[in-house]
Amino acid sequence: GFCLLLLAPTLSAAHTTPAAPGVDIALLLDTSNSMDGLINQAKSQLWTIVQEFAAAKKAGCAPTLRVALFEYGNTNLPAREGYIRQVVPLGDDLDALSEALFALQTKGGDEYCGQVIDEAITRLDWTAAADSYRAIFIAGNEPFTQGGVDFHDSCGRAVERSIVVNTIHCG
Repeated sequence: GFCLLLLAPTLSAAHTTPAAPGVDIALLLDTSNSMDGLINQAKSQLWTIVQEFAAAKKAGCAPTLRVALFEYGNTNLPAREGYIRQVVPLGDDLDALSEALFALQTKGGDEYCGQVIDEAITRLDWTAAADSYRAIFIAGNEPFTQGGVDFHDSCGRAVERSIVVNTIHCG
């Protein structure tokens, strides 16, 4: 049930056609080796979340859904960038998103959750519409305490921008 709660109808003026609600989602997936036995389940769970939002309605209208994808913790990625890569920017091409998500592979082991949350907050062009829903879904299996960016700070910045941070613990 989170979709029903998050996309609850709001009051609108009589005899007006409601605008499609805006939904921006950033998926952040741990692709370190500790996810070897868990990565396929994590990918499937993230894809299920996307499908739930794509099928959701608010006041009878389907949302304008945009989804971005980041991977983190993979040592194939540059250390100077915190082992983080924006795989797909915010966009509405769910076929391309699915292809990119399910193609991700594991390698390495430095998972900087605070930093990848910060990257998603600052790098993406989040919708500014007041009635939109903005969320991050971060999936991994390591503590949030790794790296130089404190997750308390990055989550605080998310709250300031009305971005909900959801965690998915794999394991």
